[in-house]
Order: sequence, then structure tokens, then C-alpha cells
Amino acid sequence: MSLLDELNPMQRKAAQITEGPLLILAGAGSGKTRTVIYRIAHLLKDCGVKPYQILALTFTNKAAGEMRERIARFDIPHTGDMWMGTFHSVCARILRIHAQAAGFLPSFTIYDETDAKAVAKACLEASGISEKVIDAEKLRSAISRAKNSAVSPEDFPSEYADMYRARELGRLYADYQARMKESNAMDFDDLLFNTYRLFRKEPSILEHYQDRFLHVLVDEYQDTNRLQYEIVAMIAAKNRNICVCGDDDQSIYGWRGADIRNILDFEKDFPNASVVRLEQNYRSTSDILDTANGLIAHNRGRKGKNLWTEAGKGEPVHILESGRDLEEAERVASEIEKQTSRGMKYSDIAVLYRTNAQSRVIEEALIRANIPYQIVSGTRFYDRLEVKDIMAYLRAAVNPWDEVSFLRAAGAPKRGIGPGTVEKLKDYASFKGISLGEAARDAQNVPGLSVAAREKITAFAELLGEISPLSEERGLGEAVKEVIGRSGYTDYLRASHPDDSESRIDNLNELINAAADFQQTSEDTSLNAFLENAALIAGIDTVDEKEGQVLLMSIHNSKGLEFRCVFVVGVEEGLFPLSRASQEPSELEEERRLCYVAMTRAMEVLYMSFADQRRQYGVTRPSLPSRFLREIPSEYTEGPESGSGRYSGGNSSYTADLERRMREKRNVFAPTAVAAPKKPSFSTDTFNVADRVEHPVFGTGTVIDVNETGTKRILTVAFAGLGIKKLDPGKVELKKTGEQGQAGER
Repeated sequence: MSLLDELNPMQRKAAQITEGPLLILAGAGSGKTRTVIYRIAHLLKDCGVKPYQILALTFTNKAAGEMRERIARFDIPHTGDMWMGTFHSVCARILRIHAQAAGFLPSFTIYDETDAKAVAKACLEASGISEKVIDAEKLRSAISRAKNSAVSPEDFPSEYADMYRARELGRLYADYQARMKESNAMDFDDLLFNTYRLFRKEPSILEHYQDRFLHVLVDEYQDTNRLQYEIVAMIAAKNRNICVCGDDDQSIYGWRGADIRNILDFEKDFPNASVVRLEQNYRSTSDILDTANGLIAHNRGRKGKNLWTEAGKGEPVHILESGRDLEEAERVASEIEKQTSRGMKYSDIAVLYRTNAQSRVIEEALIRANIPYQIVSGTRFYDRLEVKDIMAYLRAAVNPWDEVSFLRAAGAPKRGIGPGTVEKLKDYASFKGISLGEAARDAQNVPGLSVAAREKITAFAELLGEISPLSEERGLGEAVKEVIGRSGYTDYLRASHPDDSESRIDNLNELINAAADFQQTSEDTSLNAFLENAALIAGIDTVDEKEGQVLLMSIHNSKGLEFRCVFVVGVEEGLFPLSRASQEPSELEEERRLCYVAMTRAMEVLYMSFADQRRQYGVTRPSLPSRFLREIPSEYTEGPESGSGRYSGGNSSYTADLERRMREKRNVFAPTAVAAPKKPSFSTDTFNVADRVEHPVFGTGTVIDVNETGTKRILTVAFAGLGIKKLDPGKVELKKTGEQGQAGER
């Protein structure tokens, strides 16, 4: 029996094409990972390829770990020699090996976003530019955008000439990079950017990897940015055996630099490429798939495919309408209870939303219903304050040039090393051409320090100096435990965070466990390797997959997951899609892809929910059902329950009512050109209570009050379904409809 006999015909075809460029267009739930794994096994077992000749790039450590485990089951020797990991982890590995050529020491620190913002803030302070003009967030965003587009500080002003204060940003970018180099540190973008520059600067190093990696595989190719594309293209240029796997319909990370053109233009970038479509879905029922297919067909920027399944029709997609967001949350809780009464577990169910702010009302409803839940926010364990503080000790011990970690550790807990003392240390380090850590070890010779300051700095430096030897002699877990104990950090937590100190201490105990576990399971058990692993773990990799809890998460965080039952809440104009997306076709298409991703997480039951009113920014506002609900085929949906009195006809009545409301709101769903502003021609009619009036946006309403102050007249008008509005007929276009309504009509 052939290794590939377990695959369906299209999966098998994708696995058998082993020479030249290959694009695997893999629809949601189509067995993409299985296909890639069998393709790798086929290369190793049947084609004579050596494990060390394969480079496989993924987007999460979790995905890389699962792929490695599944390949190991084929019992193929030396699969551990494969380079398999995220783009960032593979680039970090290359940079460690060639650190000197890249201009760094091998012990460089990887800064997370908090650390990187601290550097950006220091650049702004040194430049004298007010944060009201350019803040650290904007500076980091501009620098990240530049790096992921392979733009250097020198080229920044010309490449981004249209950007506000491009020259100042270019100078700040240069200062930021200089400070990172001085600290022997890199941010996440640097891992890619510096690898790219290394390959460009040192052709012999690039050639080494071209000769080594005869086969390059990239998973989730639709999520790659331009810099990742350049790195992959350079490595694969010599042998051209590049296989990319992804789904253009699931490209949802444009906001962080992902470039959908990478997958759409693959055949242009790699001429004579083979294309295989995986369209058989093994996850969802046909009604769910047909609904999702109907939605995504409205996108123009796609290569096209049509998912199908043998799983059967299943339940129609449930469309829920609620009066308010609070009612929506209660209905979700009620439907969850209905599903669990039919045999589902809470852990089979997920509630997905477009923005994290939507979780509050859902949480409160689940609490009232006594339904256990977990919020998946993407927050990493290693981002917690107490964990970052102890990790700062470890990083400062490994990399004495890491100023950010040194200063963080020195202040947690406070030990009398104030700003004045730090400046004297910095001046001494600069004068001697040594690191801040080395200056601390030589505190007795630093001019201007008091005896007490010298003693405190020396004690701190001694602690840092003992960490690395301790990790080698007694292990990583013991080293972390010793740092927590000797630093006095536990007492500091109890004093500074009395309300939640015990839970924070629990996190520190978990950090000890993490270090010990890493030592048991990793080939490289050095402290530096542990720090690198911690820096590269993605937030979604840390999801606590407990039994018996409903999961609440943003749609972005749901990517790659599946559930028997899924609720997509807040499917309303201005929320999903976001209002800004309505003005930009490419953003609207990404919002539609995001909705498609949400829908295809569901295996058996899918709910799409919207409310007629939603509280935002402290104000209850009317809302309209999303255009996405109009775009899904009604024959696969089940409308709101007939109890509302408007949907007794089932699907057709629901669709007709939705269309009617869309027409009433002047069809805000249809993209329209922005017309030139017209000169107002407002009516000078006299308005009285009970008059029926027409407003260009709100439609027909009834005047319920007239308030005159001097020459100014304010009308209070009730609009059906939209509430009460106060309007000045001298400033807005209002006209009588010629009929009278009932005063006070709502």
C-alpha cells in the first residue's frame, strides 16, 4: 500500500508534485495540514530527500509542533534534522548562527512590543519631539511598516514621502535601529528584516541555505507579508522547489502587513507553477458551506474555488435578530443552553465577535445563566507583568548590553538604583566602551556614586552574574526559582499588589515549571534558548483548552480552530463590516473574508446574530443588519422566530423584510460614489406637533414636540425603529409628507 493511498485524489495530486513551484489552494477544513505532512513524508520516504534538506515554515509554534509530531509517527529516521518552525524562529536561528556577519553578538535579546515601545519612547525624548506630535505607538507602527516592506532608515523619507513628518520619522527610525544595535537587541520585525539584509549583503551565506534547502514549504501563505515573500523567494530561487499552501479566501491579516497579492500572484512570481485546489471539506455540513460559499463569491480579489462535503445537509444557518445588544446576549445564552440540552458540551461551543469590546455583554449574560466560559484574548503568559519582570533578570544576565532589561530588573523590586545612579553608570559605560552590565560589575570605580549606591549596584550585578552559571549547574527551573527568591520579588508582589499577589505568585511558579519543562523537552537547553523560545511563542499558542467551557474570542483569534456550534454576534453595518471598510473596496473584501472564516469554524450549527440597537461609547444607537446577511443565500438559512410577528413566512419573509428595511434606509449596503456637496435647499415650512416629516437618512417620522427660542426652532421627531431625534429644520433637510401621524408615535 502506498503512503499516499490515504489521501483523496486532489490531496494525493498535491503530495505527488515534488518538482518545481506548487500552489495548494486549500479551502477551510479541506485537510491542508494532512496534505502537507504526507507530502513531506513522501519526499523523505519515496523521493530520497534528506530531512536536513527541507525547510518548512508555519505561522505559529503550535502548528509547527503538531506537524513535527505527526511526521514523527511515520517512523522516518532523523526527521528532527528538518528545519520546521515559524518565520521568526527560523530567522532567529539563522541570525544566531551568523550574528557577527549581521553586526550582532549571538546572545542578542528579542524585544517584545512593550520593550520596543520603550526604545521608541526614548528616541522621542532624545529628539525633543513632543508625543502630541508623534507618539511612541505611531513611531513603532511606521518603523514596523517600513521593515516589513524592506525599507531601510536611509530610504524611508523617499519611500514614504507622502507620510506626515516623513523626514523626522526617518531620523527617529535610524536612532531606533542604532539603540537596538547598542543594546544587542532585535524586535520581531528585525528578525525578518536583518535576515533579508544579511542575505542581500552576504551572497555566500544565502547560497549556503539555497544549497542546503532543496525543498521549501510555506503554510498559510496568504498571511505572508512582502518581506517574508522576499526571504522565501531568495532561498528557493536556485532549486525552485517551493510549495506554498494557503487559502486566499482566509487572508485576514492585512492590517498587520499580510499581502494577499503574494498568493494571488504566485503564478506570475513563479512561472510554470502547478496549482491544485483542495475543495472537499471535512469539517462542516453542506448548508454551512453553501452559505459561506455564497458570501465569499461576492469578493473579486480571489482565485476561486467551491467547497463541498459529503457530511450531509445539516441544520440551516440560524439568523437571530434582537432588539438590543443586551437581548442579543441573553438569546445567545438561551441558545447555548438549548444546544447543551441536546447533548453538546460547553467546550463544543464558541462565541465569535468582530471587536473585543463586544465580549462584556456576552460575559454578563453567561454569568447570569451560570454558563462557564473562557475568554481567548491572545494575551501571552509571558506578557504578564510579574513574568516579564523575572524574565528581565534572565535577559540581562545573558545579554549585558540589554539596557531595557537591565533597568527593568533593577527596578523590580526597587533597590535604591535611581535615575541619577543610572545616568552615572551609563556615562561610565559610554566612556569605557563597555555594556551597562559590565559597568555595574565595576561599580566601585564609577565616579560620583555614594558608598550605598555602589553596594546596591554591586549586589545586583552579582545576582545577574550568577544566573547563567546556576542554570548550567542546577538547571533552568532552579535558576528561575533562585532569581525569584534572591531578588525579594515575592515580598515585593505582596506589598505592591495585595489584592492579587497570590495569583501573580502562581504565575511565577508556572514560570519555574515552564523553564524546567523546556529543559526536559528541548535539544538546546541553554538559558538563551529558553529566552528565545519564550519570546517567539504566539498568543494563540497559549489557549487554555479546558473541558466544559464556552470559548469567547475575536474572529481573528478563531483562525485555525473548529467547533460543533458557533455564534457570530454583532453582524451589523458599521460593526461587521467596520464602518471604515465601507469606503475602501480592499478593506471591505477583507471584512468579508473575515466573516467567511467565522462561518467556516462551525461544524454542525451556525448562528449569525444582529441587534436593532447597540450601546457604543455610552450611547445607544440604531443599527442595521450587515450587508453580509443579504449576500448569503437565503435557501440555506432560517430566519428569526415568528414570535416577533413579522416573520411568519419563514425564510422568504425574513429575506423580504430585510430587503424592505434596506430600501427604507436608502440601501446603505450598495457601494456608491461620493457625490459633490450640494447647496442646502431646506424647507421653510412651519412644522407642528403630529406632522409627518421625511428625513434623507432616518426616513419618515412624526413630530412630537416643537421648541422655539427666539428665531431658532428645534423639532423633536420620533422615527420608527430609530428612536427620537432632535433636529433643526434650518440645518437639516426636512419636508412634510402631506399626512399627519399620531403625536407621540414611536
